[in-house]
Amino acid sequence: VASGLDAIVAADRSFDAKHFVTGARAAYEMIVGAFAAGDRKTLKGLLSRDVYDGFEAAIRDREAKGESVENKFVSLDNADIIAAEVRNNTAQVTIRFVWQLISATRDKAGNVIDGSPHKGT
Repeated sequence: VASGLDAIVAADRSFDAKHFVTGARAAYEMIVGAFAAGDRKTLKGLLSRDVYDGFEAAIRDREAKGESVENKFVSLDNADIIAAEVRNNTAQVTIRFVWQLISATRDKAGNVIDGSPHKGT
């Protein structure tokens, strides 16, 4: 990881790993929230086309079934850069997030069919 981060800094002197993790954390939280809300516009601006297509298909499936998702972030336990490299003049950084999240999926009638609205996962 260190040599990858060094390569990124050599290519872009303004790169700051701590600042990058902070921004990635905010983006991750926005993505999870947008997915739960079915907010395609936000997702489209934050995800690559391939990843967006998968999220959009899941949202479409959920909507067809009349299901909804509720998420609440409880805490961020860890956010670590686990890989970093420069490939074809593009920096690639992988971050592993460990969150405490409360999540529940409800059917058309509002019954919980997955997860729990009160217990973290």
